[in-house]
Amino acid sequence: MGSLFSKDIAVLDVGSRLISAIVGVRKGQGIFGIKADVEKQYSGYSEGDWLDESETRSVIIDVLREAIEGAQSNTRNLFVGVPAEFCAVVTKNVGITLDRERKIIDADIDFIFKKGDVFVNDPKYKTINNAAIYYSLNEDDRLYFDVRGLQAYKVDSFVSYCLCERKFIAFIEEIAKTCGFDNVHYICTPWAEGLSLFEKEDRDNTYVLIDIGYLSSHVAIGRGEGLLSLASFSMGSAHIAADMYEYLDVPFDVAERAKDLVDLNLNYAEGAILIEDGNVSIEANNACDIVRARLDMIADIIKQILSGVNYETPSYAPLYLTGEGIAAIRGAKKYLSEQLVRNVEIVSPKLPGYVKASQSSKTSVLMVAESLSHFSFKDFIKKIFNGGKK
Repeated sequence: MGSLFSKDIAVLDVGSRLISAIVGVRKGQGIFGIKADVEKQYSGYSEGDWLDESETRSVIIDVLREAIEGAQSNTRNLFVGVPAEFCAVVTKNVGITLDRERKIIDADIDFIFKKGDVFVNDPKYKTINNAAIYYSLNEDDRLYFDVRGLQAYKVDSFVSYCLCERKFIAFIEEIAKTCGFDNVHYICTPWAEGLSLFEKEDRDNTYVLIDIGYLSSHVAIGRGEGLLSLASFSMGSAHIAADMYEYLDVPFDVAERAKDLVDLNLNYAEGAILIEDGNVSIEANNACDIVRARLDMIADIIKQILSGVNYETPSYAPLYLTGEGIAAIRGAKKYLSEQLVRNVEIVSPKLPGYVKASQSSKTSVLMVAESLSHFSFKDFIKKIFNGGKK
């Protein structure tokens, strides 16, 4: 019984460099008590496949067990952040006609989402999250972001469905069972980032969020409570270090450190040394050239993605950058902005103790998980008092 009513939120965040497990509990508005935060580096994934499946399984088990034991938690519910490479987003118009003109209730919204969900028998994907981009009532042109409590006889909605690959779910389910979790809930990480990194009023208009990671990155376009479009690509900061490793013939760990030390804002003197390690050294200008060349490639991919979608944002609206990949590289934001010919702004979490762009994914999944857990608990109570009916 204790585990059923545990207020602890257990979250597994799957990045392309780190796997993290967090156990937290909400103490107040925007305040979380973090009982455990365990992260371990692993081989990652690329092109939608684990680079080392056996290692990935082992690392996930290790971080989950260590986090649960460290938090002394008895929760049996696990929330898993699903990376963009294992997700897809589908949008569609869904409408219902009510039995009469009356107040719109939660059940009506649930019915809209279920009516449009045609992926129940899809062999590759399963719906894990759904949300409305906007609503309209009685065939009127006025748009609403929430219609609960309003009077209408017809409700139309532009709905966003976040899908997860069934092979990812099967992989995680087996691991979760091994670790003693009874229920696993999946959250599309880019969707969670949009909901958590932006205030509600900021999502009234279309936004573009670019998350550059270590081996994998994505571009998410969202509005309201949902995503309009999601595209991922297997490129990130690891490729910058790999370029230095290849072209400068230096050890990979030295290349990694050089990548973190470089400052694209500076005009280095000819021959200036950025990093020296024993007999190995890297000139600052060489490092800058390699970083810029890879950023050019990333910018080209982003431009291709944005040109291929039907959702436009005003040219004056910023593109938002987050993730562990390049947000911390000095001068990268400015250089990317120049290549995209758009203002680029870095967006980070606002959770006390977790304010770095590199922490966006796991904090976002945690915050959305807490909200979903809260509503699930209310639904459970409703079922008790309504004889098993929601």
